[in-house]
Amino acid sequence: MQDNNNNNDSFDFSEILSKGPDNCLILDVSSVKTLQIGYQAETLFLHKATDEKLTIKEYINGLSGSEYYAKVNANRFKTTIRYGRREEVNKNTCVEIYIPDSFKNELLLSTQYGSIFTDTDWKTDRFVAETTEGSILLNTVTAPRIRLVTSVSPIHILCSRGFTDIHSVSGPIFADQIDGGARLATSSGPIRATFLSLDNVLECETLNGDIELTLPEHTGMKVDGVSKRGEIFCDMNGLSIKTKPGNVKNISGSIGSKPFQNVRISTINGNITLN
Repeated sequence: MQDNNNNNDSFDFSEILSKGPDNCLILDVSSVKTLQIGYQAETLFLHKATDEKLTIKEYINGLSGSEYYAKVNANRFKTTIRYGRREEVNKNTCVEIYIPDSFKNELLLSTQYGSIFTDTDWKTDRFVAETTEGSILLNTVTAPRIRLVTSVSPIHILCSRGFTDIHSVSGPIFADQIDGGARLATSSGPIRATFLSLDNVLECETLNGDIELTLPEHTGMKVDGVSKRGEIFCDMNGLSIKTKPGNVKNISGSIGSKPFQNVRISTINGNITLN
């Protein structure tokens, strides 16, 4: 997947990839419990390996010399891979990461200024993707714990199965399908999510943006939502909308039958829509 229109100033990595990598790292991760991979400005493209080895291809603007290449720190439980020397921030660089499909343990990915993209599905014990300035675009991720973090750019996951924790400082959050509980938070941006099921708490918060949630049918929920300066739209049986002092809108009530999952929703400057 090379959805470079999502961030990185629509930079096209195809020319860089066509020149071949500056460095290639191949490791056996069959016994690794936690795999942590961190880079600086590089955009990370996550792929399925065609064999049982972890392969990392670094496209770092033609830099040569081992000091520029990824450093590996490994013990019997954890393997940490970190970028080498960087003299300047260069967002026009990228890394291809090929992970064996048999790897099902903890996978932790990070880049400071780049984005994180994948066009395939992942199933792990824990999945973390973090970036300071880039965007995150994922297909299906299945894990008991899923954490996605960015600061100013969009986060978009097509499907998450497990408790999904998504945090952005000032970017939008889009989750096409969530199967499980979630914590979705951004200070400035919209949140849009559809839940196939809900087996844990759902917390959804933005300061400046609309919230649109599609809640699962046949699930017991206790709902409490507030919009201080926006409107609330919902016609679901069991929920009532009230206007409190200061024109604050509140929605509350119960849907379905026990066991109830708690649903808490909050925005200051935005509307809330529940379907």
